Amino acid sequence: MGQPAPRAPRPRAAPDESVPGGLVGREAELGALAAVLDRQPATTRALVLEGEPGVGKTSLWEHGLACARERGMRVLCARASESETGLPLAGVIDLLDEVGAEELAGIPSPQLQALEVALYRAEPGDQPPTDQVVALALLSALRALAVQQPLVVAVDDLQWLDPSSQAALAYASRRLTEDVTVLLSRRPGPRTPLERAFAEDRLEHLVVGTTSLGGTRQILARRLDLRLPHHLLRRVYDTTTGNPLFVLEVGRMMTTVDLDQIGEDLPVPDAVEDALGLRVADLDPVPARVLLALALDADLRVAHARALAGPDAVECAVAAGVVRADGERLRPAHPLLAEAARRSASSTEVRLLHRDLADVVADEQRRTLHLALAATEPDADLAERLDAAVDRAAARGATRLAVDLATHALRLTPDGVDDTARVMRLARLLHAAGEKQRLTHLLEPRAASLPEPADRVRAHILLTGGVVRDNGDIVLLLQRALDEAADDAGLRLRVLCHLAENEAVIEVRDVATADARATEAVAAAGELSRGAQRLALYTQAWTAVLRGRPVADLVDRFEGLMHEQVYLARTPFRVAGQQHVWRGELGLAAARFEAFRLLADDRAEPQPYALARLHLCELDLRAGAWDAAEERLDEWAASTDSSLLHWPMYERCRALLLAGRGDAAGARDWAERAVTEAETLGIRWDWLEATRALGVAALLDHHPDQAVTHLRTVWDHTLREGVLDPGTFPAAPDLVEALAEIGNVEEAGGVVRVLTEADRAQDHAWARLAAARGGATIALAGRWSDADADALAATATAYAGLGLAADAARTWLALGRAQRRARKWGSAADSLECSVAMFEAQGAPGWAAAARAELERVGARRPSAAGRLTTTERRVADLAVQGLANKEIARTLVVTVSTVEFHLRNAYTKLGIRSRMELAPRLQELDRIPT
Repeated sequence: MGQPAPRAPRPRAAPDESVPGGLVGREAELGALAAVLDRQPATTRALVLEGEPGVGKTSLWEHGLACARERGMRVLCARASESETGLPLAGVIDLLDEVGAEELAGIPSPQLQALEVALYRAEPGDQPPTDQVVALALLSALRALAVQQPLVVAVDDLQWLDPSSQAALAYASRRLTEDVTVLLSRRPGPRTPLERAFAEDRLEHLVVGTTSLGGTRQILARRLDLRLPHHLLRRVYDTTTGNPLFVLEVGRMMTTVDLDQIGEDLPVPDAVEDALGLRVADLDPVPARVLLALALDADLRVAHARALAGPDAVECAVAAGVVRADGERLRPAHPLLAEAARRSASSTEVRLLHRDLADVVADEQRRTLHLALAATEPDADLAERLDAAVDRAAARGATRLAVDLATHALRLTPDGVDDTARVMRLARLLHAAGEKQRLTHLLEPRAASLPEPADRVRAHILLTGGVVRDNGDIVLLLQRALDEAADDAGLRLRVLCHLAENEAVIEVRDVATADARATEAVAAAGELSRGAQRLALYTQAWTAVLRGRPVADLVDRFEGLMHEQVYLARTPFRVAGQQHVWRGELGLAAARFEAFRLLADDRAEPQPYALARLHLCELDLRAGAWDAAEERLDEWAASTDSSLLHWPMYERCRALLLAGRGDAAGARDWAERAVTEAETLGIRWDWLEATRALGVAALLDHHPDQAVTHLRTVWDHTLREGVLDPGTFPAAPDLVEALAEIGNVEEAGGVVRVLTEADRAQDHAWARLAAARGGATIALAGRWSDADADALAATATAYAGLGLAADAARTWLALGRAQRRARKWGSAADSLECSVAMFEAQGAPGWAAAARAELERVGARRPSAAGRLTTTERRVADLAVQGLANKEIARTLVVTVSTVEFHLRNAYTKLGIRSRMELAPRLQELDRIPT
């Protein structure tokens, strides 16, 4: 059937004033917004509106802002856009755009200076403001404003908010206690850092779904004065799936045709993006130019639009329904409209409009970028202007923007002009931004022919962070760099540091020699540049932690040399966090890694962010937080930065996760994959961790001889190559258990002696508990001893106190097995029940099943005397008497609250009491009864 004949457009009806903001079918969402705004908060709270593009979350968000203003609240709002995601603190600038200098006068001077620089209201000094100071200044500003009147902080399209603004707002939100309401909208996806800053009881989440058939009818009637017969309405609804934006776009198209001529095929495209593209294509030139300008520069103002498209440009664009004005600020009526305008424009249109934008914007950095985007021929003067803009962007921590500016500076360099400095600067920025392929493409053909030896050395070192096949490629590049360094002491030091790090951290080979080289480099670097000193300190931090020495002094010295922005991946802060993990100091490790992750996120440095996620995952694996580890691995697998880490790190983490959950077959599959890849690439670190996972899987499968083979390989390698911190590759406890199972107590005792010596030399909490666990395990394998059993129980409790839930549960399992073998039926059942409960709470079903199997072998238990409590019941009761709440008891014992409640109920029943008030005296009576 042919296309319906066109008809004259119908006039658009004004929104129904009886419906807030023209919204229809949103009673539940409007009620939730009103409830949030009308409450009297005791502290800062947040409401998140989540929905697919075009579903109406932005309209609801805007309605919330209007209602807040009607209630006399101060509204600070930011509308994030995809084009500004890489601009540091763009969201904070938006939020504080209408906040005057006099309102910030009460902020402490150092904070105010940092905030003024971040807001582009002051020039940066010798040192750019740190992210922490800017975040603290934002907190002070919000507190000052909230004192004057109730405050709403609102962000639309949160998924596009730049990382530095996310971090600053998250920092402030954790600490605000004033009357502040945070209103957010975003597309579906993982929780953002800002959302994670709120405790569960301070965050409300509202999913904005599609509208109903009746809602579709109301949207068409009230917004477009379009009334359809039911069969057409149903077809519109089915085609649009109730997406309000799509409903409106299809409705607008239907107002241009004769409804009586519509046959089987509706005159609609297949997707909302197509509908928007058609709408943009039908725009008159003036609103089309304003919309495209907004797509190219999200910070466009009314004056800019008028200068670009005429005195009536804003009014025309608003009347066309594609642009909205908020005072002097302009924005697209919907972000998808701006995307459609950008896609439909020709390259010539875009280039010419960039040139015109450069004539109207005031900020020098934006003007220069627009000129560069408009330029097609080399331009020496513009390249120099871009150099200054690169420096300015780098000083503000805007790595991605600096990459774009530096790329244009190199592109616009005329032939015959030495471009080495621009090449090397762009290479450093690409390295920081994780652009491996672009880095290799830029440097590989130039590295050997650069005019200066220093540049050739740096180029070869930078290429190690590009696309490489294996560690052999990295060593070859470093060897070439060493050859280029010749007799230059400073250059040789840099290369030798990289070689020492490669030996210690990638090959895990001859760590003592690598440590000696790093120590020598630190001593020699004192006469060299700050960069050389930092590199030497970073390298020694790695070798020092592997040798079991503290690194606090190295970290302090490194911080004293941070007078300019440094590449986060080569800082000792994450190394110090690793040492905390190995020593069982999980709280300290988590604080370091989270700060490192936030900083990497803020500075948009993808490789440091990927490393932070790796370290946090390793922390979760040590703690037995299997769900958290799996969530990080799922994010890792789905992320675009998964290729930034060269080696089989993901595979060995998956293997350790499955081993921890008790999935022996899955652990072997991932571990064997990691071992094969690590051997091919020459990566010993991942090979060692994957081999350890194979050992744990063999233990779970009751193959102690195979477990010994795998775990002994890890243990012997670390001892032979000089790794003195036994927590680095924590195979020792499992190795002792496997050796005891096969009766090799002499070798097991040797492992325990090494652990004891490590604790004595390093004051090492994890090694101390591993030695105690191993010693008791060996002793109980030979003969029964109440003292050794008590020691093993005390070790399990101590593990739980450190947050090492997996080690605690495994230790209770080992004790239960020993008690069963000694026919201590009641005690065995208590220990095994505790183990089962802990494994279940951790999400380790395989290990829980192993513990239950042991429990079944205990068989029928001898009845206990009246009033006698099991070991677990008594421990829960004692903690309750100490005044701990059920949640605190659960946290102490690393079990669920329901497990605590179960044991307390049993204790009350056995003791014949009804409340905690009666518990203490009843326990005292019980202790006086002779056993």
